[in-house]
Amino acid sequence: MTMMVTSSEIRKQVLVALYSSVAISLLTTTPVFMMTRLSFGIYPWALVFTAVLALVMWGLNIGLFYFTAGGGRGSRWVRYVGSYVLCMVFSMGIFHGWQSPGINGGLTMRGRGFYFHLILFFSVDTVLLIIQDLVVTRWRKAAVELENARLRASNMEAMNQQLKQQIQPHFLFNSLSTLKSLIRHSPAAADEYLMKLSAFLRRAIDHPGEVVTVGEELALCVDYLEMQRMRFGEALRFSVEVPAGMQGFDVPVFALQLLIENAIKHNVLTKERPLSIRVVGEGRVITVINNLQLRDGGEGSGTGLANLRERYRVLGGGEVVVVTSATEFSVSITVLQHEDRDHRR
Repeated sequence: MTMMVTSSEIRKQVLVALYSSVAISLLTTTPVFMMTRLSFGIYPWALVFTAVLALVMWGLNIGLFYFTAGGGRGSRWVRYVGSYVLCMVFSMGIFHGWQSPGINGGLTMRGRGFYFHLILFFSVDTVLLIIQDLVVTRWRKAAVELENARLRASNMEAMNQQLKQQIQPHFLFNSLSTLKSLIRHSPAAADEYLMKLSAFLRRAIDHPGEVVTVGEELALCVDYLEMQRMRFGEALRFSVEVPAGMQGFDVPVFALQLLIENAIKHNVLTKERPLSIRVVGEGRVITVINNLQLRDGGEGSGTGLANLRERYRVLGGGEVVVVTSATEFSVSITVLQHEDRDHRR
């Protein structure tokens, strides 16, 4: 697998090279002056000289990375071998024929001081290669995480759009049918229904984010339930018991509305067998509870709940807990605090 070398990676390595060269200069030059009789008067110049050498070695390694990093796994070994060869050539070129006071009488090609510095060059080069690999690995990991975050955000937006598209066709058809019936029999009720329908659609379609406050979601749900009660009459009963202190937290957009819609869609609603829906909040959990009286074939595919679980997973929130008994069906979701959210509105 090949990897493309980006300009950002090169810039990051250059930045690391600038400040690490100073540190390497201090760590390599200071012990030499402490172990030998070299005058500390030339210590600052030695620091500058060593830092420049480290920068040059960095430049060689960055150049090798640029030309070999896109060639797959084997290119790493080519880069390592090439780096050590260049390091040897570079060090021999510097010390060839150069005489100066040093360890054991001078830095000649045959002196032990030369071999000491050659080993030092190789050690520094090894450290540079390790730092370079760490920088590249960390940079690419951050790039992958950023790309994953962008994909999650795109996925969330797609989910929201899908939910909006699911709401519109069948919901509008049923709503317009109900509105037509109300206009014929009760114009005043039809006017109220139209206002609630308008408010519901405005909240459902215009909201741009992945989360809403509990208060906003409850307002959407109350509009929806009021419209359904105008449609089904005494066959639908509901109550909302969520403390005001919970309403500043967040939930995924349409989370509660989806649960309420599922309850109405999959259960029988008649005057003799009314459907009762309760929205109850306690602590950090909101539960939608309905009495269980399934329609024939009203089991459902579970797609809506699976979608809701996936949205909670992406947002980094809590679980979606489903509890079924002989008489009741309930779904509990966790409200999201500010520190829980990976995505903001």
